[in-house]
Amino acid sequence: LLLLLFSFFTHTHTHTRTDFTSRFADFYTFDIYNIHTHRAPRSPFFFLKKSPRKNRRFSIPFCLTSQLPFLQLISSISSTVIPTFRLHRLQFLKTPNFFVEKITPKRSDLHSVEIPGCFKFNQIMSGVETVVWVLLGGLFLLWSEVEGIGVNWGTMATHKLDPKTVVQMLKDNGINKVKLFDAEQSTMSALAGSGIEVMIAIPNDQLLAMNDYGRAKKFVQRNVTRFNFNGGVKIKYVAVGNEPFLKAYNGSFMKTTFPALQNIQNALNEAGVGDVIKATVPSNADVYGSPVDSPVPSAGRFRADINDQMTQLVDFLAQNNAPFTVNIYPFLSLYGNDNFPVDYAFFDGVSQPIVDNGIQYTNVFDANYDTLVSSLKAAGHADMPIIVGEVGWPTDGDKNANINMAYRFYNGLLPRLTSNKGTPLRPGSIEVYLFGLIDEDAKSIAPGSFERHWGIFRYDGQPKFAMDISGRGQNSFLVPAQNVRYQEKRWCQFNPDAKDLSKLGENINYACTFADCTPLGYGSSCNGLDANANASYAFNAYFQVQNQDEMACNFQGLAMVTTLNISTETCAFNIQIVGTYSSSASRSSVHLFVYSLILVFLLFAIVYILFGPNVDGLGVNWGTKCNHQLPPDTVVQMLKDNGLKKVKLFDADGIVLDALADTGIEVMVAVKNVELDSLTKKSNAEKWVKKNVVKYVEKKVNITSVAIGNEPFLKDYKDKYVNSTLPALQNIQKSLDEAKLGDKIKASVPFNGDVYMSPAWKPVPSAGIFRPDVSDQVEDIVEFLHKNNAPFIVNIYPFLSLAIADDGFPIEYAFFDGNYTIQDGDVEYNNVFDANYDTCVSALKQVGHGNMSIVIGEIGWPTDGNRWANKSLSSRFYNGILPRLAEHKGTPLHHGHIEVYLFGLLDEDAKSVLPGDFERHWGIFDYAGQPKFHMDLAGKDKNKTLVGAKHVQYQPKKWCVVNHDAPTDHKKLNESALYACDRADCTPVSHGGSCSGLDFADKMSYAFNSFFQVANQSKASCHFGGLAIEVDKDPSKGPCKFNIQIKPYEPPSSSPSSSPSDSLSPSDSSAPPPAAGAPPMVLGLFAMLLFIFF
Repeated sequence: LLLLLFSFFTHTHTHTRTDFTSRFADFYTFDIYNIHTHRAPRSPFFFLKKSPRKNRRFSIPFCLTSQLPFLQLISSISSTVIPTFRLHRLQFLKTPNFFVEKITPKRSDLHSVEIPGCFKFNQIMSGVETVVWVLLGGLFLLWSEVEGIGVNWGTMATHKLDPKTVVQMLKDNGINKVKLFDAEQSTMSALAGSGIEVMIAIPNDQLLAMNDYGRAKKFVQRNVTRFNFNGGVKIKYVAVGNEPFLKAYNGSFMKTTFPALQNIQNALNEAGVGDVIKATVPSNADVYGSPVDSPVPSAGRFRADINDQMTQLVDFLAQNNAPFTVNIYPFLSLYGNDNFPVDYAFFDGVSQPIVDNGIQYTNVFDANYDTLVSSLKAAGHADMPIIVGEVGWPTDGDKNANINMAYRFYNGLLPRLTSNKGTPLRPGSIEVYLFGLIDEDAKSIAPGSFERHWGIFRYDGQPKFAMDISGRGQNSFLVPAQNVRYQEKRWCQFNPDAKDLSKLGENINYACTFADCTPLGYGSSCNGLDANANASYAFNAYFQVQNQDEMACNFQGLAMVTTLNISTETCAFNIQIVGTYSSSASRSSVHLFVYSLILVFLLFAIVYILFGPNVDGLGVNWGTKCNHQLPPDTVVQMLKDNGLKKVKLFDADGIVLDALADTGIEVMVAVKNVELDSLTKKSNAEKWVKKNVVKYVEKKVNITSVAIGNEPFLKDYKDKYVNSTLPALQNIQKSLDEAKLGDKIKASVPFNGDVYMSPAWKPVPSAGIFRPDVSDQVEDIVEFLHKNNAPFIVNIYPFLSLAIADDGFPIEYAFFDGNYTIQDGDVEYNNVFDANYDTCVSALKQVGHGNMSIVIGEIGWPTDGNRWANKSLSSRFYNGILPRLAEHKGTPLHHGHIEVYLFGLLDEDAKSVLPGDFERHWGIFDYAGQPKFHMDLAGKDKNKTLVGAKHVQYQPKKWCVVNHDAPTDHKKLNESALYACDRADCTPVSHGGSCSGLDFADKMSYAFNSFFQVANQSKASCHFGGLAIEVDKDPSKGPCKFNIQIKPYEPPSSSPSSSPSDSLSPSDSSAPPPAAGAPPMVLGLFAMLLFIFF
């Protein structure tokens, strides 16, 4: 280049400029950049960077193309638009890689060094013709490389590379087109500003939703126009589904694909981007074929069963100047037919080509492509542009899937594409996306084990074999991903000292269910291992997926961890990657951190002064499903005595709300699920707000929120409330706004934690998404909440994680003091609450609202009705979470304060036990309002006792037990107990309950007494055909308490009887309750002075 420039400058300095070149409007212009040299390990990197000064350019007049055959070739491409190239980077890594970018031609205002005229050409070319040929030839080849070749970027991996790392890898290899299978936000963010052309996608399971134009518009707004700005994402196509007409789908998406395509393209048009962004439908090659009696490309037609739909589709594509996208897989032709000629799958010739009207087809790719060309021609669109959306060759998982054959395929395909030869029926360039970029170890293997091995790069971004994307025949490796971090050099292998091998097969199956064992299959890379090595491979695969957790390499003593690489010559025992990160800290940032800590401390002190001793924002759920309720005034006083300033209700009961008037306690009232359908009518919502909100606000009830239903999207409800929840939410909020209460009172939807999830192939918080079956509805609700500055409410239950999984869940992980951890990239989670919360954060981030306020609507731990539900574990849970909340530590993905409502306030002995017998025992107070165990709502003193309800009146000290003088009749006793337990609470006698250890007679007594107490100790309720008798001696035994029920509420006129239970109570019930907890005045004044000083 320097020699060329020297020659040009030498000649232009000796000649005066003439007007000869002014006749030529178009020039081939190349930027001249300053050259910088950077040091790097082992090999130098040379960068051609743009000078900060105005570019100096050299230009070749159009007339000179007559002397340069290469320029003649270029000029023939277009007579109006002349391509301009910018040389970006010259990098030496074994072999040089040249990267160029096509840029918009500039026709004016060039500070150029120009050749004065064609008559000087021979003088100028003397000595530099060879340099020109090499330079321009190389640049032209590079243009060919980047114009047509793209890649498919799939992300179904247990450990994904950082999207930014992948984008850099694309750029390093000169790949400037990428096809996605969704529009995941972190991927889109990484692509922003890269200049890479992107095809985003709508998954098949969202096609039905896209049949609604409103949803299609929303998709375009969220995933297209949102990124359509200078420096954003260069979106060129929207893929509507992925092979939706595949025969294997049995017509599942037949009726939804075309309406979705129409709506998406129309939404693009309406958004003003339809001219540059086109919707298309990637189809499998099975949508067309040649008839059996004429199996040649020229006879190609669309499949008979979908011909009408395909014709309709291509007509619409043609109307919108959109391309037809097809996925062609020569490998599958070979995989599905042992009689298929192997050489025909490649590009290096066959002995017996297929002849079609004098045309010889030597490879299946050309034949398949031209069959589509013929099909389009038959449908009236012979010239429709075609994109090959997927084409590639896997490297493992089948006898024909290996590195050698992949190498042969790609190094046959790529030169053909670069030559722009095309096919016999469609000469010219072909736009192609290779499949795929990176191996995906979590893909479904239903089509075949090879599905996880399509990448031209391994799972860690390392190239598998030599290939040249430019098609110029360079036998070099692609540039690998940079700065990839691996887990420790540890493997999990079969334990040779294991004694009991009876469960070896079972454990191998378990490992391979959750990890990728496809290399062990027939014909695969690890197929030749012996039995022990097979087990080692499976164990190691699982061990790596589980981030080398020690517990993941046990398998009932069959496995052990080793630091010795157990790979063989043909079988790699991989070490999994971890997330990439970079960090740096300057001195100034350290200072800022210190100052921030000081200010945080001061602000915390002020909050402490203002809000008292409890965890800031701590509330409690007040449920009222009891046979004998405490008087609401008593409960409200109990709330105040314990400094609880927020309460969440499950309805809008007038008596409860009246009791909360003039207390200052913040109240969340609720719409019941059964009311949701009626509230889809605006008039009903207005009435509800007037009756249940406006009325009580006027009575000075501090209502701050309205809960729309309670976990309406719970899986168990089977979509019963899915369609009515959002309209109800909208109508209630609008009614609040119209009542001029909308600024203060916000409507939201309390969701169960099952509304979001992490995919099975990556069960970590950062992969959180909303449940696919309700994702659209939840996204709509989130959008509405965002517009109204309302929070997202979710109920999180670590107890249920343990209770449902039983022994399958690590008990330590349910609490806050254990050593069990899971690794998510660089983040370590040591409790399920943080992991669950951050999964919600990630799901919200996925839909563009990662910073939305989250309220924990319910969280707690029951004390009975299950083996894991007892006072000891409940105390452990609360005395773990409350100090954490008090510290305002937050979670790894959400630092700071978390607003929480504990569940619940009181035990509710009339709740449904369908979810489990523990449902009646969530209260931090028992049925009578007495605290069950030591806990401190301020999160400081674990030995503190809550203040119990006062003036509680109990029924007389009488119990109902089995009459031992009556003849023993087990059948009648059982029938009577069932009758009693159907009408009263017997959950403590269930398996794992506090009374489960009683003998048969005592269990019968417990049932009889429960019914007796619910019936207010009536004589008739303790008879059961002579099987029961009243006693005045407490029959309680050990941890099993035979309760005496409280009396119906009456204003106290005398000293109440003492509680018969062992519930913890203040030693002096007549003593005044503890102060609300104002801190020492000295601390307050000191903090305020410090704050003013700083």
